[in-house]
Amino acid sequence: MQKFLKILQIKFLHIYNKYRENIFFNSLLKIFSYSYFFIYKFWLLLYKLNVLKKYTLKANVISIGNITAGGTGKTPLTIEIANHLIHKGYKVAVLSRGYKRKINNNEILNQVLVSDGQDILVDHETSGDEPYLIAKKSPKAIVIVGNDRVKAGLSAIRLGAEILILDDGYQHLKLNRNENILLIDSYKPFDNGQLIPAGLLREPPSAINRSTAIVLSNAEKPELKNLCLEKISSFTNGKPIISMHYKIKQFKALNIKKTMLSNEFKETAIAFCGIGNPKSFFNLLECSNIKIIDQIEFPDHHPYNYDDIKAVIQKAQKNNVENIITTEKDALKIEELCQASPVTFWSSELEVKLDDSSPIEKLFVNKPLDGKKNAAYS
Repeated sequence: MQKFLKILQIKFLHIYNKYRENIFFNSLLKIFSYSYFFIYKFWLLLYKLNVLKKYTLKANVISIGNITAGGTGKTPLTIEIANHLIHKGYKVAVLSRGYKRKINNNEILNQVLVSDGQDILVDHETSGDEPYLIAKKSPKAIVIVGNDRVKAGLSAIRLGAEILILDDGYQHLKLNRNENILLIDSYKPFDNGQLIPAGLLREPPSAINRSTAIVLSNAEKPELKNLCLEKISSFTNGKPIISMHYKIKQFKALNIKKTMLSNEFKETAIAFCGIGNPKSFFNLLECSNIKIIDQIEFPDHHPYNYDDIKAVIQKAQKNNVENIITTEKDALKIEELCQASPVTFWSSELEVKLDDSSPIEKLFVNKPLDGKKNAAYS
């Protein structure tokens, strides 16, 4: 049922992206949204009646997720929390579904060990984009991908993990968790207020009630942050809320040996990406005072090829531009493809900025399910 609902979300999201501008299809999409809502409520009922079983593992579990489809910043926050806990001395594992990864028929238990906390063991095609980036940015974290987070969690525990972080785990009700951290995009907390495929909501706003803490992403503008807080106020019930935004730390060239801090980058460029929320990336470049004269959007998790890179290069040359900027996630997939490029490709490396001197501790509000004393939650 869990897998079926996830597949339905993906299919409906594809329909939404394809037909959202069509007035006739918009009416039709609302009918599909009602069908999705019925299936969603039935799914919740099965868990409530214990028809679908929930599991508790002998480790502390932190889930990070959202109620909208598309990017809200789950992966950067996952990396931030993983590194925070590792720095405090805990053995951390990140469990991910590995969306759109290449499936190997020889996989054991339909899961892949991306990193053992020492080395990255597979390529980004086998792991999926986000898990590979997490393994790269949190080199001491165990990273496992697989549809069944319970089995993946058991594997992580056998490798010594004390804390399991579920990347995009808000809807994965099969596994009990200590902390249920919900990300909400300050720019569009509920999109148009419709469930997929008529909108971007995976769950209705009332699902905020399941969270233990809330993180507002893209919250650099106070007016948007305050408007978002107003929209979610009836569901927060005194839960801790922190704000998060991103800052470009530096640009790293992919086809030459060069790195520049964000404030050093004075070149004109074009930008492209294939992520869930491309506008947030382009807005970030604008806020960083990077002069972008053209933007190119590819589908989320796009599998780039030489023709894609050639088209981007041609657009740069047409505009007499010698610099092309993309995200870290996209850079993982294009680095080999752009080595012979006559223009410079840059990866924008981000850092997460939180609204407090030590706000991550505010997210840990519950005691561990297994009763184990853990300073990370104190």
